[in-house]
Amino acid sequence: MTPALRLPLLGLSVGGLLAGCATVAPSSGPSVPVGARPGTSAPPARGPAPEDATDVAMTYVCRDGKRFKAAYALSGEHALVTAGGRSYRLPHAPSASGARFAQGGVELWTQGPQARLDGAAGAPYRNCSTG
Repeated sequence: MTPALRLPLLGLSVGGLLAGCATVAPSSGPSVPVGARPGTSAPPARGPAPEDATDVAMTYVCRDGKRFKAAYALSGEHALVTAGGRSYRLPHAPSASGARFAQGGVELWTQGPQARLDGAAGAPYRNCSTG
């Protein structure tokens, strides 16, 4: 390919990348829900705040047949745990190994696919794993 053709192609490639990024940036105008017309009184659609965004909940199955679910914040700052019909938002806590989330006597320890949950409704949840 000649140098004269490379430059326009490079410009198109970079322009395409930047255009793709621009679709993620917030708009400066007012927020309008999908399907609503500008100027209507419909409230804007709201999703979770970025710090509350989580991955898909993982189901942990324990050797004694108990189960619980945990979804981990994309920020790594907390986990949302559902066990025994109750839900808990547990902040990240220091640990020597694996990941630990704890608050108010409820504690989730994970290491790879293995987990243990204490202090939650129906606890203890021991010898648990995903998959």
